[in-house]
Amino acid sequence: MSDPRARAGHNGGPPLDDEPERLPPGPHYCKYCRYWSPPSEWEARAYEALQLGLSKRRVKRPSGTCDRVLMQHGKPLAFAATVDTFGCLNFCAKPPPPIVRGRGFVTIYEGDQIVWQGHEEDVPDEHR
Repeated sequence: MSDPRARAGHNGGPPLDDEPERLPPGPHYCKYCRYWSPPSEWEARAYEALQLGLSKRRVKRPSGTCDRVLMQHGKPLAFAATVDTFGCLNFCAKPPPPIVRGRGFVTIYEGDQIVWQGHEEDVPDEHR
């Protein structure tokens, strides 16, 4: 019933590693992958202008780059130009962006009168 090769405290599960979960719930598109480098802002803006009808100049759909594209299990990783909605088997989600604190808008009252209004980080010392 117990494996004599298993170490003490090991429950026979898969090995633990430091890499984050590879397939979180949600879309597995390149634009959400940590390995993907997006196209230049200029390319993206030019394509968006074409899509909105603001420009008649034809431009190709912007593509980013990835040097870890995996199309089939057991095959080597490859470098490729991919669009943002492409997905491969080597998807690894980007970490969530850091939460920015201190950008709240504050109104300070004394009685019924407003004494100061502005962003939280700009509150004068006399009102802290």
